[in-house]
Amino acid sequence: MIRALVVDDEDLARANLIRILQTEDDLEVAGEARNGVEALQAIEDLKPDAVFLDIEMPGVSGLEVAGNMSSDALVIFTTAYDEYAVRAFEANALDYLLKPIRPERLRTAVERIRSALSSGRAGQRDAIRQLLRTLKPEQRPMSKLAVRRGRRILLVAFREILHISIEDKLVFVHAEKERFLADKSIGELEDMLADRGFLRISRGTLVNLDHVRELIPWMSGTYRVRLATGVELSVSRERTRELKNQMGL
Repeated sequence: MIRALVVDDEDLARANLIRILQTEDDLEVAGEARNGVEALQAIEDLKPDAVFLDIEMPGVSGLEVAGNMSSDALVIFTTAYDEYAVRAFEANALDYLLKPIRPERLRTAVERIRSALSSGRAGQRDAIRQLLRTLKPEQRPMSKLAVRRGRRILLVAFREILHISIEDKLVFVHAEKERFLADKSIGELEDMLADRGFLRISRGTLVNLDHVRELIPWMSGTYRVRLATGVELSVSRERTRELKNQMGL
């Protein structure tokens, strides 16, 4: 049985999609979500096989949900985007559905889910990351990172993140007054945040350059950075040149 999650901020659109999906004998609608935060929590709790994901939602967009997913659930975008974006979806997503969604087109998407599940779904998370890189900047509204506080999933704005570090093999996101656990690797976060003013300054640390206030010479030709909060972070020798370049030195 295929377990599906339906995400759309419009009640009528969500209900219509669920109604059509319920006609498929081997598909169960395991849950629904009205916004991006609910969607991320539902993906974590329900572990669906597939997510029908509306792109244009207020607050947290469908693209942000897709970019923050730690699950291997298959993503089928529902969208009213322009031709350029549709070409990107066609190249990088499992499927996309243009609104208003027609029943016969939705059934084609479900058949693609069946095929993907039977042959394995490896590579779709990489494809979604490629999709986010492919979109034009104005179409790429990623501005928040999904993190954990206990069992709860929260979204932290990129601008509020001071630095990200590996501690005891876990990845922590540090804000001014709190730190959170991240599901992604430091490498994945480096890729996600590279064009958002973050720089990897050592094997286990990413720093938000907007919060750097001082570059301090240290031992053996290395440096440390001091953040606006007073926190100091070590910079590896290999990363010093790039840091200086980024800071205009």
